[in-house]
Amino acid sequence: MRNKFLYNKLQAIFGSVLVAREGAEDEDYRVHCPFCRDRRHRLYISCKWGVYNPFEGHSNVHLIRCYNENCVNPGGTDDMTAAERREQRSELFLRVYRGLRSSSLLAPATKSKESPNEPLEWPGKVIRFDKLFAKKPEHPAVVYMQQRGYDPVQLGEEYGFVFCDKVTDPQYAMALGTILMPIYHKGNLYSWTSRAIGDEIVRKKYYNCPGRPQQTIGYRLDVALQYSTVVIVEGILDCIKVGPFATCLFTKTLNVELKKKIVRGLQKYGDDAAAVVMLDPDQCEKEQRKGVKHPIEVVADALAEYIPKVLRVYLPSGNDPGSMAHNEIMQHIHKAANGEKVKLDFRKREKQ
Repeated sequence: MRNKFLYNKLQAIFGSVLVAREGAEDEDYRVHCPFCRDRRHRLYISCKWGVYNPFEGHSNVHLIRCYNENCVNPGGTDDMTAAERREQRSELFLRVYRGLRSSSLLAPATKSKESPNEPLEWPGKVIRFDKLFAKKPEHPAVVYMQQRGYDPVQLGEEYGFVFCDKVTDPQYAMALGTILMPIYHKGNLYSWTSRAIGDEIVRKKYYNCPGRPQQTIGYRLDVALQYSTVVIVEGILDCIKVGPFATCLFTKTLNVELKKKIVRGLQKYGDDAAAVVMLDPDQCEKEQRKGVKHPIEVVADALAEYIPKVLRVYLPSGNDPGSMAHNEIMQHIHKAANGEKVKLDFRKREKQ
């Protein structure tokens, strides 16, 4: 059997899996299709389905097909191009994936036996980013991060980024072939966030370690609080672009516990304490029509009651810190500070 991991996962979901062409390179796993009430194992899933292909930059999500004519399966027509067929089959993958997640066919989710306070292990075989760069400088994960303006050596040595080459537990299947960004708490690996390679992808771009809530921890908050000015952004990659005085919410809202930690950490700087709130600037049209307050305003208002200086920074529409250079980000921060006559100090104030 060529992909025992996928076979076991499908068996856990469907209960009955047949193997077609066992051992061959085009080995398929046959299951009952959940969309057309098939009971003849007519949904064929390739042994390569979901396995990342670094040479073509995708995870073979098109290698799935139901052979029942009345199914939602987009079989295509003779006049369709290969690209159009691929797009339709990728859409089938999305429908299957979403359908299975909400289907009664799904086995109950596995709950982690670990306490959130216990150190965490990586989900499988990983290689640190700087070592991956030294070994395979043309690796798609390395090239992708370089294209986005990140230094692979810094990502590995300073931030501990790794590439996940193999997973050993089915509950972490979404981490396979992705970039893992570690989140440390009290010196131990507490959680991680995975980032799929590329932007034009079918699979979910971000995936968080299950059972490890991150919104209460913040990212490198202990480092950021060594500065009297802390910049608050949404995601890990935003933090890295901003600098060591940044932390992130992992979302657009400020968790109550994280707010307490930020406030307590900044209070020791007295009147010099400052928080810069710089979330993604764009707000969905639906929220705008309803007059919903922008997340930047909500977070800033929550902190302004406890911190002497709170600065709201709106980047140009269509931009976020992760897509900009550090110097450009700092120019926007200083411009906003000058406009509000707020003095910010980005010097390190406390030794680690």
